[in-house]
Amino acid sequence: MLTFFLAALESENDRRSFAALYEQYHVKMETIAIKILKEQKDAEDAVQNAYVQIIRHYEKISEISCEDLPFWIISIVKNESLAILRKKRRTVSLEDWEVIDKQASDIVKYNELVALFAQLPDTYRAVLEMKFLAGYTDKEISKKLGISETAVSTRASRGRTLLRRIAEKEGFHP
Repeated sequence: MLTFFLAALESENDRRSFAALYEQYHVKMETIAIKILKEQKDAEDAVQNAYVQIIRHYEKISEISCEDLPFWIISIVKNESLAILRKKRRTVSLEDWEVIDKQASDIVKYNELVALFAQLPDTYRAVLEMKFLAGYTDKEISKKLGISETAVSTRASRGRTLLRRIAEKEGFHP
């Protein structure tokens, strides 16, 4: 599949940088897609769709800072995964209604959780997203953000506490 994506790029430099991006983020993208979609086939589709979107907007990658690039890529794969869920929800037989009803409920809860994350201050949100959504270790987060591992741990703890308060205030029940 990588060969197909590389053929869509015009310059050799773009092909090399895309291949590096693919190698660096492919596993993480697939992990996130599987968490959302629960099925390998659907996750692979979401990741492929995400790469198509990345290639469509490839000229923007040079404008994105190294620390923001993972969030940009993760956002794309999450959006593609949610699009697949919406499409599946529309094309389901009546026999599968209970499963879809639960999936729809999960999506609503996921979207509510994303809205709760958006209310967090940037310092806490960045750490929590990197830790829980992207699966980075404290050490990786400290390197990416240029802060100590202790600061990462503190921000994660305070961020979780604040997120719980916001969730309680909003009436969110996971």
